[in-house]
Amino acid sequence: MTMLLHDLLDIDCAEVLYLIERSFYDQKRCESTEEYLSEIARSEIPFDDVIQIKDQDELIGIAVLMRSEDQDFWTIFVNMICRSPDFRDHAMRLCEHADNVRIVKTTGSQFMDAVIEYYSIMLVNRMLCDRCIHKKKSFSEIFSESRVHRLVTLLTGIEQSEGIDFADVDVIEICCGNGMATIALRELNCDPQCLDSDRCAICEGLEHGVLAPHRSIVLDATELSQFFSAGTFDCVTGFMLGAIYPFNKDLWMRIMSESVILLRENGLLIFTVHKNEEILILKEVLDELGMSGRIIDNRDGAGMYDQWVYVGRNKSKPTIS
Repeated sequence: MTMLLHDLLDIDCAEVLYLIERSFYDQKRCESTEEYLSEIARSEIPFDDVIQIKDQDELIGIAVLMRSEDQDFWTIFVNMICRSPDFRDHAMRLCEHADNVRIVKTTGSQFMDAVIEYYSIMLVNRMLCDRCIHKKKSFSEIFSESRVHRLVTLLTGIEQSEGIDFADVDVIEICCGNGMATIALRELNCDPQCLDSDRCAICEGLEHGVLAPHRSIVLDATELSQFFSAGTFDCVTGFMLGAIYPFNKDLWMRIMSESVILLRENGLLIFTVHKNEEILILKEVLDELGMSGRIIDNRDGAGMYDQWVYVGRNKSKPTIS
């Protein structure tokens, strides 16, 4: 199977490759990266081929051709999220004992897409779960065409009222679930970064081709700023957030605070919920965070999805946390 990593590293699609960290989330701590890379560097083991992955002059990753039980494979160490101060020293020591060292120039965003895609492919192939008991459901069982149609209508109205074009906007969709609402964004030619803490939901969306492998992450929305820089996105969206109650207001304060950090100046927030009580709490939270927003009554006869909508703007410059 060809992956973006194969293309980026210019290696044959038949060659096996592994990222040393088990999940995208683990890239934040890079415990395995630090342990194995430092151990390899100290051991002075000779290698045939090593690839340095650079964003301009910054070393953001290194790929090492290894052999085990007569099988060659590439092991990839990433330092794009963790940014360990020791990474470069360990990598340079390793390169000193390599027969062939090649440099690949890329951008951080291209490498990030490739890393995200790798974990998506591993997830949908059931290689990141100890035991999966879920069978693939049919598209019609889990996706609602009527909901998608309503969301397209809603988002088209927001484009007009806010003077934006989703095709030209950097969007991150939090709490994306299996990507039902993502379908509506994609119908408007938007390519959102999607995330949810539920790996089964992400897997389901990937299975049906609703979520793009290079744009879908298993990640908790309370930790956004640990993985994305402040002011990265023009728009943060979340559809059918919930459940939002007075007793878990602090949780939503954390999620909304993280969302605001990611917004560029004058960035847009769009959230939908089921109940009026939920949207009122959400607006109260966002008012406290300095957002300027409004509530849209989007109720229909079915009374199911996206009944209440919050649309708000970030009027201040992003805060670096």
